[in-house]
Amino acid sequence: MLLTLVFAGGLRPASAAVAWGDAYAGLFVAAARTENRIIDPSGFANWGRPGWATDYDDGDHTWGLLLGRKFTLERTRFRIELDGAWRGLSAHSDRVDPAGRDETARASVRWTATARLGLEHREGPVTVFINGGAALARITNSLTDIDFSPDMPPRFDPDDSFVHNATRIGWVLGVGIETPLVDSWGWRLDASYLGFGRSTHHVNRSGNNPCGPGGPRRACPYRVENHLILLRLAVIRRFDLWR
Repeated sequence: MLLTLVFAGGLRPASAAVAWGDAYAGLFVAAARTENRIIDPSGFANWGRPGWATDYDDGDHTWGLLLGRKFTLERTRFRIELDGAWRGLSAHSDRVDPAGRDETARASVRWTATARLGLEHREGPVTVFINGGAALARITNSLTDIDFSPDMPPRFDPDDSFVHNATRIGWVLGVGIETPLVDSWGWRLDASYLGFGRSTHHVNRSGNNPCGPGGPRRACPYRVENHLILLRLAVIRRFDLWR
């Protein structure tokens, strides 16, 4: 309901210092990079090396939509914005156990969405802006362990593997520029960094092995960090809504 009022221009504070500007909508394409890290605090995979960390990053492209509205408050120019990207991104590494190479960590981002508040400054036809706010993403983190030996064919070990699929809440920071093209059309280029913090998952759930040399026999934790970088090129259409 709040967003409906804002975009319709119906949210009017008591002070006349707020002046609502144009609404806008756009379509963007983006170069994307997902950055991930898995940490083995007990030294379970890389045996006897507590805190061993493995980074696994990869790049691809995605696309999406954005909606926004500008306003001025006491001569300072602001914007509010929503956006979403829907093409999946993924990265993986088999270096969790660098000796055996039998454990593969993977992170997949199915979609992202953000809600941002921004501050802008105009110089002639060019507008520079910064923004930040909340981010959502559907992220799957997994670790797949394959057991093998000279007298046994490779087999999947479910006890030492995990899959976790969740909608994660994080934050976003961005910076960009925009300029008019023709009539109510314009373009913009911006970069964003999305962070989704750290999640904890467990292997050795049966507790049949220690979590490291001389360690207790219990479920062993892995900690996974997920981040995303987007470099977006957007075509924007401005709308002069009722104010």
